[in-house]
Amino acid sequence: MDFVMAPIDYFLRGGLCMWPLLACSIGAIFIGRERFQYFKNCMSGTKFTLDFEDLMNKGQLQEALDLAKNTKGDGAALCAEMMTDYKEYGKRFQSVVFFRIDRIIGHMNDHMNMLGVIIGLSPMLGLLGTITGMISSFNALNERMANPMAVTAGIGEALITTVFGLVISIVAMCLHAYLTRRIKGAALDLDELGSVLVDVLAKKE
Repeated sequence: MDFVMAPIDYFLRGGLCMWPLLACSIGAIFIGRERFQYFKNCMSGTKFTLDFEDLMNKGQLQEALDLAKNTKGDGAALCAEMMTDYKEYGKRFQSVVFFRIDRIIGHMNDHMNMLGVIIGLSPMLGLLGTITGMISSFNALNERMANPMAVTAGIGEALITTVFGLVISIVAMCLHAYLTRRIKGAALDLDELGSVLVDVLAKKE
């Protein structure tokens, strides 16, 4: 039970600033889990992009359409929809394709701003908790003159919030970097899909 009670003890000794830090950590976990699930369900992947482009460039449009219909993800759904309805859009086809792509990329960036706020806010909250803890320790200095080491112990407790804030920020920063790399790769795949759709279907039309 010590491995359970020790973190709780540190948390309680950290003071009031530990509660917003707890909210930041929960927010980072929620965003990470939600984004991982989104990428798993909604990204078609680079392999689909390469296979689809190859079929389109070879003029095998029916095979490309079948591939898009049988592949999950927003990119594949976009290709299937555009290949089925491209005649209806006429000269607006290119604008429609890249408008849809922009919307998909916008969804990929959901919650990323909030994750950035957590990265910046966590160490600030940790520093605030440390400062308020040190102020409390020095205010009690006169009462603790008989035991000066008690002031040192109070400062040590005040530093707990800084540690927690930095840990949360570091983990959130790593998560942000990973998600940003995934978004850039997926956006590049979508741009390539949009380009091949416009080039091949516009010529066909």
